[in-house]
Amino acid sequence: MESVGDHVPNRLTGVKSSLQIVRERFKEDEIILYLFEAYQIKGPEDANRLLALVSSESGGTFAIISFSFVRTPLTSVNELIINKVFAIDESFQLRQDCKGSITAYQFDLSTAEDGPIKYYFYPSESASYEEFVAKVISCKSSMTQSDPETVLNFRWLNDYRQIGEVKQELKKRESEYIVYKDIIIYCSTWNVNNKPCCDNADALRSWLGCSERAPDIYAIGLQELDTPAKAMLNSTQVQASVAQWNERMVQSVHPDVEYEILQYHRLVGIMLTVIVRKQLRQHILHCRFKSVARGVLNTLGNKGGVAISLQLNEGYICFVNSHLAAHMGYVEERNQDYNAIVDGLRFDDGRTISDHDHIFWLGDLNYRIQEPPGQQRPGPLTDAQTYELLLQYDQLRQEMRKGKCFEGYTEGEIKFRPTYKYDPGTDNYDSSEKQRAPAYCDRVLWKGTRIEQLAYNSIMDIRQSDHKPVYAVFRVKIKTRDEIRYKRVQEEVLKAVDKRENDNQPQISVEKTVIDFGRVRFNEPCMRDFNVYNSCPLPVDFSFKEKDIHDICEKWLQVDPRKDSLMIDSARSIRIKMLADVHTIRGLLKKIRSSDNFDILILHVENGRDIFITVTGDYQPSCFGLSMETMCRTDRPLSEYSQEQIKHLMNDNSQEYCVTMPREFFLLIDYLHKQGSKLEGGFHTFESRKSLNTHFNVVRDWLDTWCDEEFPGTPQSAAQALLLLLDLPEQPLLEPFVEDLLASKSKSKAMDYIALLSPPKRNVFMHLCMFLREGIECQYYDLDLVAVTFGRILLRSSECKAWPDYKIRCSQFMRLFIKSDGADVLVNRNEEAGAGPRADLPA
Repeated sequence: MESVGDHVPNRLTGVKSSLQIVRERFKEDEIILYLFEAYQIKGPEDANRLLALVSSESGGTFAIISFSFVRTPLTSVNELIINKVFAIDESFQLRQDCKGSITAYQFDLSTAEDGPIKYYFYPSESASYEEFVAKVISCKSSMTQSDPETVLNFRWLNDYRQIGEVKQELKKRESEYIVYKDIIIYCSTWNVNNKPCCDNADALRSWLGCSERAPDIYAIGLQELDTPAKAMLNSTQVQASVAQWNERMVQSVHPDVEYEILQYHRLVGIMLTVIVRKQLRQHILHCRFKSVARGVLNTLGNKGGVAISLQLNEGYICFVNSHLAAHMGYVEERNQDYNAIVDGLRFDDGRTISDHDHIFWLGDLNYRIQEPPGQQRPGPLTDAQTYELLLQYDQLRQEMRKGKCFEGYTEGEIKFRPTYKYDPGTDNYDSSEKQRAPAYCDRVLWKGTRIEQLAYNSIMDIRQSDHKPVYAVFRVKIKTRDEIRYKRVQEEVLKAVDKRENDNQPQISVEKTVIDFGRVRFNEPCMRDFNVYNSCPLPVDFSFKEKDIHDICEKWLQVDPRKDSLMIDSARSIRIKMLADVHTIRGLLKKIRSSDNFDILILHVENGRDIFITVTGDYQPSCFGLSMETMCRTDRPLSEYSQEQIKHLMNDNSQEYCVTMPREFFLLIDYLHKQGSKLEGGFHTFESRKSLNTHFNVVRDWLDTWCDEEFPGTPQSAAQALLLLLDLPEQPLLEPFVEDLLASKSKSKAMDYIALLSPPKRNVFMHLCMFLREGIECQYYDLDLVAVTFGRILLRSSECKAWPDYKIRCSQFMRLFIKSDGADVLVNRNEEAGAGPRADLPA
């Protein structure tokens, strides 16, 4: 804990004091009044917190901002992360409650938006805690004792709320990329006295087109657009009237520029229309509107205000059109209307009127000229000296001086006649029995920075109402982002924030991010180990993240452990096993066809960044898993091919082949044919084909090298190799006609589809059937067993497998080609057994 000029907390002291470090997180007009070190309980551990009591000179308000930090002593501002902001407003509370607590050293902070949030402090800090509380209470008291009509400004806290570190840093460096561009804004007000819009298209030109320089934005306020009774009884008529007024206004603006209506909003007889240059429209990011009804019972809406808020580039602009209480003696009611509009107008984004850079308030404010009884006007109402003398008794100026309305607003010098009340159709003041005194009811005021008024006048030659239109023209310097400078600053900020996040996030270092298995062979397991280290001052949990394959890795890989924890300064060994076997070879070859890597693992660090680990190697091609077409494209043994070369052959879709039947298939068939009776029982059940041991690898090498020596295995291992050679390719041998062949009723029909197969597949199928038929004739193996086993391999289909008679169809198809009686017509095995005909076989 640290007050300005006081001691530094022992656990935070570094080369710089904690106060100096924290100061770097705030702007120049934001003063740190006190620092207090606390902590929060997060699960089984304590989380350090540093509470900064801060005041803003520009806002005139106070707040507590809570920082987290991961190491002590503090050495850099990058180690601080804002995690909570508490505005010390009327809802703020600091409460110490020992009842039922696990420790007496705790307190709660809360506001209307957050809380209560619990903090703890160390017993050694009790005295500092009392001092911290005293300063917080003093800050809150200083604000509650201020003028109750003063609006407390907490906008400065928006830069520190949960808006992201990048946005905070960009905000602090605004001066490096913000420029100010001139925008001309034309604001005007007119009480139309319930008169209809003129049919003449140029009737309003003298009013809205009078600016020498074409405005960029028009804000036009109308009052008494229609009476409340008419508005309630005939809304369709009112809408037509509104549309006519808007159309006529767009037609009457400056003729040298194309304009469009950005937004309009109406409250009974009060309407505000904002018209902008078409070219400017793309730079307006947000536009919102709101209204507050006043008048009869403060709800009818014949009085009140409408407002439109917009963001132009980086600047926020607000236009307000109001019609306040009428009559000479209703000054206080007008003040009340004004304050009700200020308090009640809150846009959908939470902004109030004052939460804008540039505010323009226009309308029939109805403040009158209240001359003392018997006061004689010194001359005609066309003399500038007379205007100034009249304005001495202007109620609006008097109330503004008293601080009862429009505090902080400015009005330009008035050099025109009072705009109310005229006999309609003339320039003569009220000649009726009431003879209302002339008054400056219609006004335009502004508030904000970088606003210069260029003109302020009324239009005398528009006579249809008892009011004259009033307009003001402003040059406003709008905050605008220089995109080139912004991009440069943004890149610098992103790098800085990225470094800050890296420094403060749990993170681990990995010995290697590329795991190379080197040479990988079919049916040979291999493994690699690597270490991970905890390189941050906190315990770290890590796990390998599940990917879109619904697992952390591909099926040919195993990772151990899949997740673990690392204590500070500890390490863990990770083992990755790889096995390309009968269960995974299809997927691996498919991966090789489209990628240079075996897989990419995602090592996820809890609350930290993911680490990507590439698993690679060089697969030694083998005949197992390759298609018949690929093997027929080889011109040398597969053992002499590299992974990249076999990848090229697998992706070759041409019909050019070096041979018409794979040599590996021929070698197996030739050997098995010579075995004769030794092969008896060689083809076991369908499931037995995938139970391999390491002794099988000599058979693999014999095939992959086109070896001239004798076959190194048994007839049974050769039969198993033949089954795998046919079963392991991604597509079955008889694809793409599997479904058609299963539906064939005769051998001749099936042969029509067999003839359409690629030459390698067709030749393999016909030679296989010849070989099997001869073995069956010699009674080396059983017809039914062979038909079942080879049928399900050659006609493998995940779709057809769901058929209830799929296995029967596979067996029946094979019997057409391997049964020696030469029958051409498919015979249903169920019928032979007396089960009767099956209704589910296709016609």
